[in-house]
Amino acid sequence: MPFTDSKFSNTDNELANFAKALALPVRIAIIRTIIDNGNAITKQNFYQIPFHHETINKHIAELRTLGIIKAGGYKGHIKYSVDEHLFEQMAYRFASLFQAIHSFTIT
Repeated sequence: MPFTDSKFSNTDNELANFAKALALPVRIAIIRTIIDNGNAITKQNFYQIPFHHETINKHIAELRTLGIIKAGGYKGHIKYSVDEHLFEQMAYRFASLFQAIHSFTIT
């Protein structure tokens, strides 16, 4: 479940939630597997990741709930993909955050 703290901006809350969602190696492996397979794979393709099927299924479900991956197709032929718009948006926001460090010059 996404965390929201009213003391922080929506952008800061969204970045924190995105980072937390990807903070586990199994979730990174799921995302990488999708990307490495042209951003459209079946659930069976995930089972090459060295975790139990139940673990993979749990994390796929959580990533779907968070909107990070999408599922499409029909029963028995579902393909999973990364939400490209969300990743582009988060990449831009992280880049902007990290770019700010370049404004400081260490002498």
